Formats: sequence, structure tokens, C-alpha cells
Amino acid sequence: MRNRVRLTVLVLVGCACLIGAAIAFASETFTITSYFTPDKLGAPTNLSASAVFATDGGVPTPVGHVLAYGPAGLGVDVSGAGTCQKAMLEQNGPSGCPADSRIGFGGGRGLVEIAKEFIKEPYTLDFFLAPKENGHLAFLIYAQGTSPVSLELVILAKEVHGPKPYGLGVEFEVPPIPTLPGAAYASIETNYLTIGSQKVAYYHTVHGKQKLVHVKGLIVPKTCPKGGFPFKVTISYLDGSSSTDTYTAPCPGK
Repeated sequence: MRNRVRLTVLVLVGCACLIGAAIAFASETFTITSYFTPDKLGAPTNLSASAVFATDGGVPTPVGHVLAYGPAGLGVDVSGAGTCQKAMLEQNGPSGCPADSRIGFGGGRGLVEIAKEFIKEPYTLDFFLAPKENGHLAFLIYAQGTSPVSLELVILAKEVHGPKPYGLGVEFEVPPIPTLPGAAYASIETNYLTIGSQKVAYYHTVHGKQKLVHVKGLIVPKTCPKGGFPFKVTISYLDGSSSTDTYTAPCPGK
């Protein structure tokens, strides 16, 4: 049985939609950059993002919970896409999911402290659309690392909606991630991901012929409020600390 863990879409958003934001949590800094392709109001888009966690002279504290909101009007249209069952992903890995349920990919570096030495471990991410839960979208993320720790983790993120001026967001729990006997829990140093419409397509039969259809996926808001798109993120750490940050991101094309 593979290890089962619910992890942050490190994600998916931290809402990967956070553009050029730097958030300070005590002695730690979380910096994420992202961009839309195409960069056009109201258009289906791909969202690419990268994140870096840093701290003063040590391993970043593991994250325990994330609640992130994007701007009002940010849409998701996954009509026609397939879904992946959590049990199949746990049993067979990405090959157990239908091809038309894949919505993105990513990876990064994790950190493990062993005998006061910091060991970096690369990992990969694969994103899949899961069946809705209570009428809300759900997403599965498959995280895999091989050395020095062999891990295969299934990550669950759920759709939430924030109060104005916020809209679509995600929330997820992050339990401790064990590594080697006697070693501290794993933490994250870097992360990157790409999620969106141009990477996801399926075949649909129209008048007896197969037609390739691209899933719209994420859709940029049709209008941008004065000053830019507002974002809000609250992160809780395993040491009991937490922080909330609000900020605005440039409108597409600005």
C-alpha cells in the first residue's frame, strides 16, 4: 500500500495564481511567481507558477494547512473532461488515471535534515481532476520522490469560495510527512507547476467523427478591478504558527 498524504497544492495555488508575491512568516519567506498563457481577459488559460520557501539558516517549517483565494470572476470550466478515482491513483500511479483527467504537471525540491545535514530531494507532481465532492470541484495531485526517501503521495485539494472581493480558491490539510527513521519531517524548498487548458484535451464524437476538444480549464476574469486582482492566503505551520496575507496582482496584459 502506498503512503497516503494530503498535501498543499503547494499549490495549485497556493493558488498558483499568486503573481510576484512575497509573504513573510516570522523568520520564513514564501515567494511565488506565476503567469497566464494566453494573457487575456475572459480567455481560457494556462497558469504556470514557481515557489521558493526560505528561512533563516535552517529547513523551512513544514506547512499544516492552506486556505487561498483568487479574485472574483476567476473561472473553471472542465466540461467534457474525465475524472480520476483516488483509489486508482494510489494503486497504479498516474497510469491509473484516464488521459483526459490530467490537468497539469510540476515538481520541485524537498528538504530532509539528517544528522544536522540538509539533504535535497527532487520530486515530481501530476495533477488530475477528481469526482466532485458535495457539488464542488476536487483535484488529485500525485507527488513522487525517489532519493534519499522513496515516497508516493496522493494529494487532495478542494474548491472553496471566498467573500468579496475574492472568489474561487482552494483548501487542503497537510499532515506531517515522515522521511527516514530519526529524521525530521520533510519540508518544501522549491515548487513549480503548470495547470490549464492547452495541456488538456479529449476526443468527442460529432456526427460520427472524432474531434479533438481542448478543455477550457481555468478562465481569466472578464474584467479586472482597479488596482489589480486581489488574492488572500492563510498558511498554518506544524509548529502552531500561522499568517494571513492580502495583496493584489497585475491585471493580464499589464
